[in-house]
Amino acid sequence: MLRYCAADSPFDSVHTWSRMEKHQNYKRTSKCVIRPHCTAMKSTMPAIKNHVPFLHPRHITNFGLGHARRLDRHQGSRSLHTAESHQAAPDNPHQTLNDANYAQHHAHSHVLAGSDGIGDVVDGVATAFRWPGAFGSHAVSILGSFNSWQEPVPLHQSADTGDWFVSMMLSPGLHQYKFLVDDVWQTSPCEPIVSDRQGSYNNQQSVACNVTFEWIGDGLAREVFVAGDFTGWMDLLPLSREEDGNKFTLDCSLLPGAYFYQFLVDGQWSVSGNSIVEPDEQGHLSNKVVVHAPPAFHLFYAESGWQGATIHMRLTCKQHTQGWQQVTLHNTASRSQHWGGGRWRVAVIPIPKGCQSTQMELVIKSNTDEGHRPSESSQFMCPQPGGYKIQHGQLRSFPEATGGPIMLVSDLDGTMVGNGHEADAMTNNFKEYWEDNAALRNSVLVYNTGRSLGQFTSLYQEKAGALALPNVLITAVGTKIFLLDMEGGCREHASGQKWHQDLQWSCRLDEGWDLSAVKQVAEEAVQRHANDSSVNWLDHGTEHPHRIALSVHTSSLQDCLTHLRHGFQQHAIQVRIIVSGVGDYRYVDCVAIKAGKQEALEYIRALFNIPLTHCMAAGDSGNDILMLEGQHQAIIVSNAQQELLDWLLQQKQTSRIVCTDAPMADGILEGIARHGMR
Repeated sequence: MLRYCAADSPFDSVHTWSRMEKHQNYKRTSKCVIRPHCTAMKSTMPAIKNHVPFLHPRHITNFGLGHARRLDRHQGSRSLHTAESHQAAPDNPHQTLNDANYAQHHAHSHVLAGSDGIGDVVDGVATAFRWPGAFGSHAVSILGSFNSWQEPVPLHQSADTGDWFVSMMLSPGLHQYKFLVDDVWQTSPCEPIVSDRQGSYNNQQSVACNVTFEWIGDGLAREVFVAGDFTGWMDLLPLSREEDGNKFTLDCSLLPGAYFYQFLVDGQWSVSGNSIVEPDEQGHLSNKVVVHAPPAFHLFYAESGWQGATIHMRLTCKQHTQGWQQVTLHNTASRSQHWGGGRWRVAVIPIPKGCQSTQMELVIKSNTDEGHRPSESSQFMCPQPGGYKIQHGQLRSFPEATGGPIMLVSDLDGTMVGNGHEADAMTNNFKEYWEDNAALRNSVLVYNTGRSLGQFTSLYQEKAGALALPNVLITAVGTKIFLLDMEGGCREHASGQKWHQDLQWSCRLDEGWDLSAVKQVAEEAVQRHANDSSVNWLDHGTEHPHRIALSVHTSSLQDCLTHLRHGFQQHAIQVRIIVSGVGDYRYVDCVAIKAGKQEALEYIRALFNIPLTHCMAAGDSGNDILMLEGQHQAIIVSNAQQELLDWLLQQKQTSRIVCTDAPMADGILEGIARHGMR
């Protein structure tokens, strides 16, 4: 199936195919190369003058393809399991794709294309869009500058992740867009948000080729497609055959992050032995690629008391020099305020196609200046693409801007905050760093805390602006996740008092969880020690439906744990038992098997598409061990409790865990720097 958009719009064309069913032995004989940067290539995708409604895999019912398919990859065999379909299945939903119906499906796609008239071949870059299912939705569409804000394009939901996806061919350049979610226009907090001075907020992508999927075969391949988690494994994107007939390529523009993918070659799924091969999060063997931002100038300007100032720029490369143009500045995710109440503003200037050794001249111009050419006295030069800041009249390099966002998951009490002026000063030091650096690159701040949501909002008000506002809160030992309400805009203007519970996470924890049975087993443990009151209730699950909590004296701890494990086994329920605390009493939390601080961390990392190498966790007590023992980087601050330090001594000595010299929030800053992410 094919999807096309009007040729006279910035859409060029869009091809979308169902994932095809084929039971095959595992194959790794073909060659594939992923090139991190690309030269311009012609797309063989035709431009169509008349828009054709999107045909999604779930709509394909006439060719034995009623269900979209997802691979289960096991040793030497390739079985398939069926993703949920919203369309009635054909008579034989498990029909494999034999040569006859593959040819029929292939022929139908050309009939569909030809029926609308094929225009000239055009340049384009395959671009994927995603709306996270964690934000709750029943119908999602997208509208943007790429189609002149004329007609919403529907996204389709992945049964695997709950996220919504659509892929389309776009012309290179900056594209702004917004999502229509259940008839309400929204921006995605997982993608860059920009706004103009009139307060209109949109998401924005710099569309340019930052990865080329390349398949090198034996010359016999007829058609090659790529599918991956960047489209929710829902769409097949066709590669174009090169002139030698042995190589197929597709230019893509993806947001920075790590992605898994596979190739479909004449109906057979394959991965490449020449590229990274790893199991994805579901254990399916796939190729993997880490994508970086496309080359561009990322300019951050700290507004000051100079009202009405504008920035002008011109690009110079070996081929030509552009004329002076005014730079359009947008809001950032930073909440930092400068002298005169000014904020950070950002502009992304893409590199024109074909330009090499590009430089950018900049000037700051007062709105009272006359003439068409900016003054020479305020001129700056950015010698190469990358990140730059203009602050206090100086131009500074800011290479972190192109490195993609980082994610920091920090404990609150004893780690990020403490009591007294000295502790508050450290908390404020971290906030200033985050707002003037990490937030500018759309980084994600998460607090993993034992406090309730209400207790956190009270703390945030109490700290009177010294505490950095997080994007996400993890509470109740990883059983609840709250997402910051952007309140119609972006993080810059959020109050920090409004939050949305991630209901998708809650639904995920329902699987295998039986609160009544868990309470029954726990009550038996309490009654076993009723005489000495050494086992007591803290939470019956009334406040947190995926957790019950007990307070247990150390003398009864082992007996209590043995009884809990035996009782849960008898009821055939899977429960994660978490023991924490110091002193004579321990906290014993019984949570859903898929819950936990580390599990919640990984869920959020996937939600915001943060590479493992860009993720850190920080803590100060034994309660934080569960989120410090993952594969990501970890920070233990110098004021850590002895229980955590003893645990650290038992760990293999690697650079993954940093024990800092500085305490609390200053220690977090030290850890970020020592991990090379500051």
